[in-house]
Amino acid sequence: MQKLVLIGAIILAGVLGTVVYLRIAHQAPMDGVEVTWEMLGQLDYITGKAGSELEALDGHGVKIPGFMVPLEDSQQSVTEFLLVPTPQACIHVPPPPPNQMVYITMKEGTAVAFGPIWVHGRLKITPKKHMYGEASFEVEGVSVEPYR
Repeated sequence: MQKLVLIGAIILAGVLGTVVYLRIAHQAPMDGVEVTWEMLGQLDYITGKAGSELEALDGHGVKIPGFMVPLEDSQQSVTEFLLVPTPQACIHVPPPPPNQMVYITMKEGTAVAFGPIWVHGRLKITPKKHMYGEASFEVEGVSVEPYR
């Protein structure tokens, strides 16, 4: 009987450990460093040179506040959009400079947002061109949430 209890405890510990590990691994990008638009503005988009603070974030989990400019026609869900610092920065006026736009690609579709949001994901310092503008950054998005 003690052997069965011991085996059950070991199995339970293994299952719980796996669940905790998967939960932490899934949330790691969401707990990323908060990136401000001032930090993104440090990138010289002509030369491509970034400051040391920004370079250290390349390839790491971040969260960035901003406003969504959908790049797809769907009004329900999108998998790619531009993140911009102000609601006025959209495709109907001259776009912001490339270091003030982030090209977001979501692993799964996310609801179209009309107010300020946080985008959680992995930052890449790489220029991305789109028909609506050029961005100096790309984020592989994991989640989007309302800005609070």
